Amino acid sequence: MNKIPILLSLRAAAGGVLLSGRSKSNTPTPPAGANAEYPLRTSERQIVKRMLWLSLLTGALFFPMRGLAASDAAPALAAKIQSEDVMVASQFKENNIAEAMRILEQRVASEDFSTLDPDIQSSSFYNLACGASRLGRPREAVAYLGMAVGSGFKDFAQFKSDTDLDPIRNDPGFLVLLGIVHVRGDYLSLLRNHGDYADDAGTNPVTFIYQSKEDPDLTRFRKIWKLESLAGTGDDTARVLNLMHWVHTQVRHDGNSTIPEPRNALHLLEVCQREGRGINCRMMATILNEACLALGYKSRHITCLPLDKKDPDCHVITAVWLETPQKWIYLDPTFDAYFTDPQGTLLSIPEVRLRMIKGEPLVLSKNANHNGDKEDPADYLGYMAKNLMKFQCPRQSSFGYESSNTNKAYVELDDVSIAPPKNDRDTAYTHDPGLFWARP
Repeated sequence: MNKIPILLSLRAAAGGVLLSGRSKSNTPTPPAGANAEYPLRTSERQIVKRMLWLSLLTGALFFPMRGLAASDAAPALAAKIQSEDVMVASQFKENNIAEAMRILEQRVASEDFSTLDPDIQSSSFYNLACGASRLGRPREAVAYLGMAVGSGFKDFAQFKSDTDLDPIRNDPGFLVLLGIVHVRGDYLSLLRNHGDYADDAGTNPVTFIYQSKEDPDLTRFRKIWKLESLAGTGDDTARVLNLMHWVHTQVRHDGNSTIPEPRNALHLLEVCQREGRGINCRMMATILNEACLALGYKSRHITCLPLDKKDPDCHVITAVWLETPQKWIYLDPTFDAYFTDPQGTLLSIPEVRLRMIKGEPLVLSKNANHNGDKEDPADYLGYMAKNLMKFQCPRQSSFGYESSNTNKAYVELDDVSIAPPKNDRDTAYTHDPGLFWARP
């Protein structure tokens, strides 16, 4: 998972950009004749006209970016990008904006740029826009911002609150782009518009299977890693939270990493220790899932999906059934994160989603972090608002189920407005949360 474009995250850590929700900026004043809140409340044809007008205003040509469907960068190229990110973060931290922009300009001019992940492309342009804005070059800043939007940038909260963009907030071109991103990426509003479910359990029966802790592979995992000791002697809540924290500290998150085979907890832990490498959120959730199964808890990893099918950035967490609260607890080993209500009651995944929709308070675990960097609750909430549109999980939860040589079957929970795709033999689709979140 790429939580947000890499450069945005690094630049924030370096003291540059403020991530979504970390500061509140005044709502920009639209130009005369624009709609009251944001200038874009029009048809696609009008959007195209405004983009053409904006290209003339900025002296830049807006065009669909190459490589929007390109695969992730090869490992060597990914390593190069990460190295550049570190240099850019350092330059922003030292206020050497021109040098940071030089590195980014070389990236976007390279032959490899079109093969990069769309998030990396859009974040590269976005950070160039922030640099130009800070250097007092508004035309260049708006042009780069248009390229970021043209290549898929859609983080509305980021766009609206980033202090690096304050010098250009009243620029007519910025306001047009803000409107486009608002339509595209106001994730909380999108979530609230897709909150309706239906009871269709009678027409879509699904059976979930959970492997016994006596399975030989789970038994071996439990003994080799002394999972009983790691979980501790507290109640079930304390034990599963201890397991999540253990997974989080054992391996680091790397959303651009290749996935080792076979994909089971024992092998993933062995490879990460031997190579000093990280794994993606799906594999971190897999380790926690198999650790919980090894101690006899019913658990499964849950893929949290965005509404946009073209958006490759989903997030995978783990749901563990606890008998005392009678619900599927939300556990995110990537961020060492869980949610409670203001009274400290641990929340389930559907409870978290419903509270977001209703605007009710959510308390993120105080030690939530990403690879050691403290996680801002507003950033995390904004990210998960995007990825709590749909949920998918395997029908079978067992050791090594994620390995490529296994036959897989999934169940997906969508709201009633989302029609299931045709000819998907591997996934059963339902609108019924009672079926998807039923007691195991």
